[in-house]
Amino acid sequence: MTAVSLNAVEKSFGSAKVVKSINLSVNQGEFFSLLGPSGCGKTTTLRMIAGLETPTSGDIMIRGVRMNTVPINRRPTNLIFQKHALFPHLNVFENVAFGLKLKSMKRAVIERKVGEMLEVVSLSGFEKRSVNELSGGQQQRVAIARALVNEPAVLLLDEPLGALDLKLQLRLQRELRRIQRSTGITFIYVTHNQSEALTMSDRLAVMNDGRVEQVGTPAEIYLKSATSFVASFIGRTNLIEGVVEVEADTARMTDGPIIAVLDEVERFQNGERTLLSLRPERIAINPAQKMDNAIDATVAEVEFLGSTILYRMRIADGRLLFVQALADSNPYAEGASVQLGWNRDVAIFIRSTSIAEDVE
Repeated sequence: MTAVSLNAVEKSFGSAKVVKSINLSVNQGEFFSLLGPSGCGKTTTLRMIAGLETPTSGDIMIRGVRMNTVPINRRPTNLIFQKHALFPHLNVFENVAFGLKLKSMKRAVIERKVGEMLEVVSLSGFEKRSVNELSGGQQQRVAIARALVNEPAVLLLDEPLGALDLKLQLRLQRELRRIQRSTGITFIYVTHNQSEALTMSDRLAVMNDGRVEQVGTPAEIYLKSATSFVASFIGRTNLIEGVVEVEADTARMTDGPIIAVLDEVERFQNGERTLLSLRPERIAINPAQKMDNAIDATVAEVEFLGSTILYRMRIADGRLLFVQALADSNPYAEGASVQLGWNRDVAIFIRSTSIAEDVE
């Protein structure tokens, strides 16, 4: 069942078009993220789903019902911002119960629902605690409980972890995922943090310049990026430009010994200039076994990252390739001569530009 769908949705502020003909479908019970850099239109898209903004054109549907003109208080959604907006004069129980009291529910029902929800967010026993006495992570969980206790069809989250320190962010990422799975409520989550989106999402949409560049699972987005923007925005990659020579299900860069498998051969023609995306961790240094691709290189820079080491390797034509390897006691020193290798199934040919660049 589809929880939310956006059909050719656009949003303009004056002459500035910030969301450009977006088509999206979010499944019931899915953790779906909108990921992209600042200014890409992801928060505006979320605000249109919530009812804080009205689409300039197109339709927003929630469970099959058109929502364009439905006011925010009548939509089956709740919205959580980066700032929790808790009521400082109310304790934890009263904050969570606030929406239920507005619905004039019986006291016994309110107590049961609040108790169940505080258990879901691991805050049982905190009912009488002032929200000012809570940590940032605990306050965020109170905000989540307050939103979920009303049983919305969709919970909308606008960068809710952005103001927290890294360690707390990581812990609450796991908590949010656990809460979403235990409740089965559809989450639509806005973030510019790539690792956050990849960690928590069932699927995600990568946005750029008001458009959706690609929708897919975290693995699809990372391993089979559709555009150069997606490949470079999601983690680190090597984008190698060249002319492609197609034969059967494989392709070779005519100006170098780089071979890759083509999933969709019909997308490319002999002589076409395109890009190849090669993730740093998929490249082996001095591989013990023969690999489909082998290139001589010199270590140009070494960057220690803790559990891994990031190398910048200079190849014969002067280009630099990022190569990432597990840290060990004998890293390669700058100036060392090495051979780089990778198999053809890890090198992916992609669109030479982003969708946003294509249409300009």
